[in-house]
Amino acid sequence: MKMLVGLLFLAISFTSIASTGESKTFTYNGTQNSVELILRGEKTHTEYRYENRTTTCYRTEVVGYRTICTGGYGPGYPGPGYPGPRPYPRNCYQEPVYRQIAYPCTQTVQIPYEVKDFDVDARVLINVANLSSAATPGENFILNLQGDNLSIQTQGSKKFFLMLKKQDNRSRMNGNVKFIDATYAIELIEAAPVLKALNMTNISIENSILNFNLGLVTTTKNIGFSLKVLKKKVFGDDIVLFDRELSLSEIAINANNTGSVADVNVEKLGVNLEEGKYSLTAKAFFKADGTLMNQSQFNDLLETSKTLIYKIR
Repeated sequence: MKMLVGLLFLAISFTSIASTGESKTFTYNGTQNSVELILRGEKTHTEYRYENRTTTCYRTEVVGYRTICTGGYGPGYPGPGYPGPRPYPRNCYQEPVYRQIAYPCTQTVQIPYEVKDFDVDARVLINVANLSSAATPGENFILNLQGDNLSIQTQGSKKFFLMLKKQDNRSRMNGNVKFIDATYAIELIEAAPVLKALNMTNISIENSILNFNLGLVTTTKNIGFSLKVLKKKVFGDDIVLFDRELSLSEIAINANNTGSVADVNVEKLGVNLEEGKYSLTAKAFFKADGTLMNQSQFNDLLETSKTLIYKIR
């Protein structure tokens, strides 16, 4: 029997540039707090046409047979040491021999091509607020327009947290042109004071007052705190006694010679530490309104924590 191995349809691999556009960069250095950028592009979609092409296909044909035998007496029988186990009965059969035969054939090929939908005209306004002048900004805001898809990226100096406070994108069609009006409101928060404060070291408890050391905390505006208290069990799951963010009225922060110390009265939080074993985890973290645009630049520096294992006999 002949087997046809040629494909009925052959799909060509390709990278489709579905739509075009452009990119523009605004570098904020503290001298210009607002900028308007115009970007243009085209929105397209992919369609396909089919072509018949002559190529080479292959089929498999039987060109002969070979004899395969198993069992029976091997060479040198009976040989030294006989008698031994009797051999299996000899069994022979015919196995076909195949060959690939080339022949001309026609294949249907799928060809992609782009069809224009409409032009795109984007007007983008970037407003930047820098609440601190202690460090010199050098932040790049990169706008990308691909078809009618508008996005913003950042390349920060690592001196600031870049917070996207507000984003407003509106679009409308006028004939064969799609107009996009976008506004990005961005706030710069100096990173160094926050990162220095998020340096937690010792943690201890005495008379229901949990305290832990931090770096110098000049302001708590962009720092949050949380506490998790577990009662450890020998068998079964631990019991969660407390697990939430702390309000500023529930934590007292005072400066010392090396930085700051934070005090939390766990009894006032409703946690009574009686006989048993407890786990107390204090956490400090960066906190601000909006979306942090350059979070990847700070990785795991945005929070710190310490755990105290405490036993009461």
